[in-house]
Amino acid sequence: MYYYQEITLIPQAELSPYSIWRTLYTQLHLALVEHQDDQHEVGIGVAFPAYGFGDNSPTTLGAKLRLFAATEGELQQLNIAHWLTRLSDYVHLTGIRAVPERRITGYSSFYRIQTKSSPERLARRRAKQGDISYEDALAQYNHKAQITKLPYLQLESLSNGHPFRLFIARKPATGVGTGRFSTYGLSTQAAVPEFV
Repeated sequence: MYYYQEITLIPQAELSPYSIWRTLYTQLHLALVEHQDDQHEVGIGVAFPAYGFGDNSPTTLGAKLRLFAATEGELQQLNIAHWLTRLSDYVHLTGIRAVPERRITGYSSFYRIQTKSSPERLARRRAKQGDISYEDALAQYNHKAQITKLPYLQLESLSNGHPFRLFIARKPATGVGTGRFSTYGLSTQAAVPEFV
């Protein structure tokens, strides 16, 4: 991972950061789907520089997202500026830059955690039984507590329109690692550099 682009959310009085994150990440996912290989993987990973989770920090994804690739050409081909055109008033996108190797403080893997007890998933499963609507089932399960307090993005499935939470975890890595990234830019095996 030698090149990166940084996307910063611009604070808005009339729009919450969660709304901007939802639209931004949906567009990023669509862009990455366009560049996936036969295994539904991509060579572009993401990092959340202000990610916070744990005893001494607030749970947050922060207001920045970095896209990483091994080559400048991969980021040029992704052309994320095209995908974020309608968000131009809400995000700031830098040009493609070389990773500042002397400022690297470590490496991290950002990866997805899927909870088995999300209200949305339980409601879909219950509604499939045919004796209750999805909305009624969701009302029944919405009071259930989350089993994780990880930062997440509230997204909507592009295949079936169902809402879901994309929980994002972070773990330190010893280097870039092996493997590629999902179409959400996440991976348990590949890592991205961290720097300030």
